[in-house]
Amino acid sequence: MSKLYIPALALALVGGSASAQRAQIGLAPGSPSLSKVHTGADQLTSTHSRPTANQGGARGIAFWTEDFSGGAIPSGWTNEDLLTPVPVGPDDPPVVTFVWSNDPAEVEPAALGYVDSEVFNAPGAGDGYLWCNSDRGLAAAPGTDHLTTLTTTAIDCSGQPSVQLNMQSLIGVFDYDASTNVKVRVSTNMVDWTDFFPFPCLVTGAAAPPCVRWSANPETVGVDITSVAANQSTVYLQFEWLGGWDYFWAIDDIALSPLPGTEIVMNYAYTSQTGTGEEYGRVPLSQVDILNLGCELFNYGGEEQTGVEVTAQITSSGGGTFPDVVTTVGTIASGETFLVDETIDVSSYSVDVYTVTFTVTSDQIGTDNDPTNNTAVRTISVTDDVYSLDAIGIHPSGEVLTQVGTASFTDNAEDVKFMNYYPVNEALQVSGLLIALGPASVPGGQIVVSILDTTDVFATPADVNSPLVISDVYTITQEDIDADVVAIPFPAITTLDPGGYYAVASCTGTGTNTVTTDAEVYVIDDGTVPQPGVASALYIPFDPPDNINFYSNGTAWAIRMTSVENISVSETPTLEGVTMYPNPTNGLVNIFTDRSEQFSVEVINLVGEVVMTNTFTGSTKLDLTGFAAGVYNVRVSNSTSSTVQRVTLN
Repeated sequence: MSKLYIPALALALVGGSASAQRAQIGLAPGSPSLSKVHTGADQLTSTHSRPTANQGGARGIAFWTEDFSGGAIPSGWTNEDLLTPVPVGPDDPPVVTFVWSNDPAEVEPAALGYVDSEVFNAPGAGDGYLWCNSDRGLAAAPGTDHLTTLTTTAIDCSGQPSVQLNMQSLIGVFDYDASTNVKVRVSTNMVDWTDFFPFPCLVTGAAAPPCVRWSANPETVGVDITSVAANQSTVYLQFEWLGGWDYFWAIDDIALSPLPGTEIVMNYAYTSQTGTGEEYGRVPLSQVDILNLGCELFNYGGEEQTGVEVTAQITSSGGGTFPDVVTTVGTIASGETFLVDETIDVSSYSVDVYTVTFTVTSDQIGTDNDPTNNTAVRTISVTDDVYSLDAIGIHPSGEVLTQVGTASFTDNAEDVKFMNYYPVNEALQVSGLLIALGPASVPGGQIVVSILDTTDVFATPADVNSPLVISDVYTITQEDIDADVVAIPFPAITTLDPGGYYAVASCTGTGTNTVTTDAEVYVIDDGTVPQPGVASALYIPFDPPDNINFYSNGTAWAIRMTSVENISVSETPTLEGVTMYPNPTNGLVNIFTDRSEQFSVEVINLVGEVVMTNTFTGSTKLDLTGFAAGVYNVRVSNSTSSTVQRVTLN
């Protein structure tokens, strides 16, 4: 997915030892970002958006509007950057002020490859909107922050006992949290201002769900400004952004309307099998234990909500029903949030697909302004043999799927590791990994799958080259890409003792993805449900000058563990008549074939790196004496078939 990956500089296993422990994993608050870049992967679909905290509800009939269809910033509005000096030389950063546009794609350069935000999707953006560009196309962070302010002319709110500000917005942050540095300010005299914060969960660093770095596109923002604006004949609005080297902020369709009297919103819900936020889409029956159910409520109405209750109804696809989980909340005052969190025993569940429907009710629910935001749905599959962080194919509504691969990162096309964390409660047998391939994959890309212990992953420095089990190198084919999912077996079934592990797909390609002769591996990323910390992680071998390799993904790679015996892959036809000796060897390896045609040979180490290549006819001799002792995969191929044999170097 075209997004910013966050370095796991402060990987914390809460609860002590990282050694195969069933423990919370995540980034310490405030972990810094690596660099202001995004990957170049392609977005596949975007049909489902997750609400952000305190997202605005429906509004009454507007008594004042501004849709920016006039061709410019409205007359009389002031538009300033109070911190950035006016540039005097070509290398000075420009000031950051709002500009008018009627091209929704004008924001694309400032999105830096983040596909979800390359076009401003506000319904009226084609008729005009305002945006300010904090990025400015700079190659490095400017020496001065910007303080951008956009101030309206006077607005008459007399006769309005409540006032709600609504707008369509899209914003992305990098240096400073929008939760505290992006404000809507309200005044009746242009001297005394009251601050409101329209993005309470838009943060930088280790943005843990439900908080994010980018808002929805667009996000319907609603702010209750009754305390300042109600019944006032002169009201000024000011949109303020203290930023550094962030992305951009676009706004459209500003309106003032009466606050709905009764409006309770379920911002989000979750079903975590760990109790620490990870939501696994498929869980083997042997690992089913507890289910942590929760949701966040927000009273967006002007009146308090009494008798608030949340019901979690659990049903199975086979028609089975289970006792409802009912949480009594009580009273929620206007403008307040409340987190519901319950843990239930699900060890008696059987193999099936389970749907959890969360519903909030109150004494006032019959007059609720927008009943459509009173519910949320999650789905979980209990399986015989598949363990997956992603829930592709079983989400209750639309999915957000992207792809990331070996051509996504500059100078990092070899041994890119896509990693998912899997807690094991009871001993679990694993025969291999299932990987959903993205359509941008190109035949010839290579994958090595492995299992890592959290002890090694969370060591300082991280050790990602000491697998508990590792596969042979597998070269993907067009048939694999057409089938969407490839199954890669381990040499033998491995039993994982209770603890914490990473399932890893180490991918190698050419890194260009520009011509048909390239070879690339792309992995599907399920972004429908956010995942905390490094539940899903990314390891990039080379990342100068920062020398940071390990990143949090924030969503879920489609990398699944399976216990199915004899899983197979659609490998190219096996090349017969190839002999390698001696094995083990002290360095020299003889290769003999019974054919007179030309062959290619590759020597591949156990992290998927090609360390030697050659071509020969009939026979050849490899000299491995300069390599470290260990096991190597030697692949011999002709134009139609290949064989891979393991050679041990003493």
